[in-house]
Amino acid sequence: VVLPFDNMSKDPEQDYFSNGITEVLTSDLSRIASLFVIARNTAFTCKGKAVNMQDLGKELGVHYVLEGSVQKANDQVRIVTQLIDTTTGSHLWAERYDRPYKDIFAIQDEIVRKIVTTLKLQLTLQTQAWYFVRKTTDNLEAYDYLLRGMEYYYRLTKEDNLQARRVFEKAVALDSQFAEAYARLGLTYYLESVWRWGPDVQTLEQGLAMAQRAVALDDSLPVAHAIFGSIYAAKKQSEQALAASERAIALDPNSDESYARRAEVLNSLGRPEEALQSAQQVLRLNPLSPGSTLASLGGAYYGMGNYTEAISPLKTLIVRRPNFLMAYIFLSASYTLQWAAQQSSDPQTLTLAMEAAQRAVAMNTAYPDAHSVLGASYLHQRQYKQAITEMKQAVAADPSYAMTYANLALALSYAGNSDEAVRVAEEALRYKPVVPDQHLFPVGMAYYFAGKHEEAIAPLQQYLRRYPHWLIAQVPLAAAYSELGKDTDAQAAAAEVLRINPNFSLAVHKEREPIKDPATLERHIAALRKAGLK
Repeated sequence: VVLPFDNMSKDPEQDYFSNGITEVLTSDLSRIASLFVIARNTAFTCKGKAVNMQDLGKELGVHYVLEGSVQKANDQVRIVTQLIDTTTGSHLWAERYDRPYKDIFAIQDEIVRKIVTTLKLQLTLQTQAWYFVRKTTDNLEAYDYLLRGMEYYYRLTKEDNLQARRVFEKAVALDSQFAEAYARLGLTYYLESVWRWGPDVQTLEQGLAMAQRAVALDDSLPVAHAIFGSIYAAKKQSEQALAASERAIALDPNSDESYARRAEVLNSLGRPEEALQSAQQVLRLNPLSPGSTLASLGGAYYGMGNYTEAISPLKTLIVRRPNFLMAYIFLSASYTLQWAAQQSSDPQTLTLAMEAAQRAVAMNTAYPDAHSVLGASYLHQRQYKQAITEMKQAVAADPSYAMTYANLALALSYAGNSDEAVRVAEEALRYKPVVPDQHLFPVGMAYYFAGKHEEAIAPLQQYLRRYPHWLIAQVPLAAAYSELGKDTDAQAAAAEVLRINPNFSLAVHKEREPIKDPATLERHIAALRKAGLK
């Protein structure tokens, strides 16, 4: 782990420089495949704290700590650094560099090479080639702007993101060949787009253009490929996103952000088990991360239908990052589905779902998923009018999003508006979903409640091929087969319900299933009883 270097200049305005040097060294070391390097975000939780090296080594699972200090004044820089063995607490080497500021890149290279030599590391040919031919900048002012911009970017607010963009723009204006500055500039556009901080619908395309410029200048830059992964994921181009994430990991095997993006993309492809493996690798690299690690972990458990496991990391994430919108969205959905799938008997579960959803909408009323989870909370509390209103707001927020139509169809189905539900469900089928097949469960439910049991089976089956652990889809499949008199298929689907939840109770299901019409509810329960559920 590279601990945050101390700023010895006595000027807080120089923190960006010591923080930037720390990040650059972390990034350089993380590209060495034979090293395991803890991520920046976890390392920075130690900033300004007295650290016992042996305890830190045990906590993070690392053998070595690099620490130091930086002092920059006029055209001179002093960097003092030392490498410590956490098993003994002893110093392996220490060095002081008093050089002109123009030698900053050479100093950083010397530190990395000293670590490689001291630890007798074997560098791959790819890593060796990168060290010899890597492209940075000869413009020290542009480099200084890069470090300043990174300081703003990591604050993750709308205002700081805009300030980071302005600073990165100064860097590329000073050096039009500065690949990393273009990549970081692209990140600001990506962040603005996914958090909906601005009205410009072309923001994502601007981020993509910056990433393309960065890769054209330096194809070996991991952060540029990581941005491709993020932007392609946001553009619903999941296969391209996965390929870009894999490329970023190949270039930087310790990149927690690339593993997190890979986990996110695998979740979006409906491959939660693989996503969980990537998320666990993120957790190993960045155990104290305030954001993406826990979001990826919660998302993977959610995709596997294990809502109880999903809730824990999401709650921790909210404690660490109380303004992380997606955490509230996933948390609300997890509570709602935990209730529906009979994974919880706590009567407060739906209240918790409602609170998280209301917080999400309050944070960003333009975000469609926030309205969708609030609508689902209302639906399971049998507040049908409010549920439909929220689902319609989700559609209005993004009229080309398959899941908003699918969720509206689901609410209409439960409320007994079957004809309109089918019409809206078929509208959902016109659009490509962000997550493959995710919209097919509500579509199947719309057909089922409309009495179109044969039409319900195909979308429910396809959904379950991708999400075999989602009990909420197995139940209507069993009922649809039962209604059609296909007893063998109905019993097989009922057996799957009990595989997923051996404690499934038909009485609890009747109490929790928010079907408005009593006759429809009784028919549904009778079909499930006929399928063999009790």
